[in-house]
Amino acid sequence: MVERSLLQSIRERELETSIHLDAARREAAEVVEAARREAAGILEDARREAALSADTYSREEMERISREVGETRQRELARARETAAAGEERVAGAAERIMKAVITG
Repeated sequence: MVERSLLQSIRERELETSIHLDAARREAAEVVEAARREAAGILEDARREAALSADTYSREEMERISREVGETRQRELARARETAAAGEERVAGAAERIMKAVITG
């Protein structure tokens, strides 16, 4: 009778251990799933932040390039005006020399 009681006690302990093990497995699975959800959220936030950063960077670069293009355009237009003015000043002298060459020629 003592042996049976001892076997029953062992079986009860095994059952309790099995129940605790199953509970621990479920809890571990829940922790893993929660971690996966949190990681997915962090990745999504990082993707959004990266997209916003890329948009901001692109916009800033386009503004900088536009400024540079505008400045270069203004410089080149000024240079063209200066060249045209210098050419006009020389036209009179060139015309005078041509007339002298034709007349004396």
